[in-house]
Amino acid sequence: MSRVIYKEDRPKSHVANTNRITAVTVIETPPVVLLGVRTYKITPYGLKILAEAKTHSEHKHFKRFYSVSKENNFEEQIKKVEETINEAVQVRAIVHTQPDLTGIKVNKPYVLELKVGAKSAKAALDWLKERIGQELNIDDFTKPGNYVDTIGITKGKGFNGPVKRHGITLLQKKSKHTKRGVGSIAPWTPARVQWVIPRYGQLGYFRRTEYNKRVMGIGTNPEVINPLGGFVKYGLVKNRYIVVKGSVPGPKKRMVILRDGIRAQNKMIKEPEISYFSRLSQQGSAGRQEVESKW
Repeated sequence: MSRVIYKEDRPKSHVANTNRITAVTVIETPPVVLLGVRTYKITPYGLKILAEAKTHSEHKHFKRFYSVSKENNFEEQIKKVEETINEAVQVRAIVHTQPDLTGIKVNKPYVLELKVGAKSAKAALDWLKERIGQELNIDDFTKPGNYVDTIGITKGKGFNGPVKRHGITLLQKKSKHTKRGVGSIAPWTPARVQWVIPRYGQLGYFRRTEYNKRVMGIGTNPEVINPLGGFVKYGLVKNRYIVVKGSVPGPKKRMVILRDGIRAQNKMIKEPEISYFSRLSQQGSAGRQEVESKW
């Protein structure tokens, strides 16, 4: 994380047209490789795969960790996808990441599906066909001023009691057995412990979605945002990056999925006017010297 100074552009804000400082998160976004396309149809049991077409990836680490059948014929598969595209209700892209381009010392790529938004399923398929086997950048997905949802896995905190896990009140000091527990775990009827009772268990390492994070900027020159000595517990950003307002779930070096904001937004889409991006050293007070930073 870092901080920026930007001009408040919400016209109804009580601090409109003034310079404000806010916390931001820098997410390194190396390009993903488009492997194929998969279509879905609706059934009484939910979404079911209608057809799919996958090609081979020339990425060196993809070949190490994933095997693709030599009998895989992309031309025949894409022809079947085109024949059944009128029945499709959803089109998804099959992509794999390239973590080896970063400095986090991870080589195994993730393979995942990403929903493609378009006016029709055929338009989405045409867009994907032109880019099969190519790299997709963050610029193909969003632009500064838009709002995105962030999906990530939160920090794991292990096994915890109900006080820390649910925030319940401690019992009185002369309570029997324990103070850091609930007074009663169940009534006589029904004679079972209900799910609403705060109990001990796993805390953290949950999948969480945070909505409507504003994109403050997208860049290709990491020197603009890298602090002196790099980000603590991460290092230096080496690829394209996106800067979003506020925080995102999870610790550093953990993958985050971005998608277009799905909740109704009556927000003005306008690129933020950033006048300053902090590049102070994060290595401690001894090395905190100011650096020139032109956004």
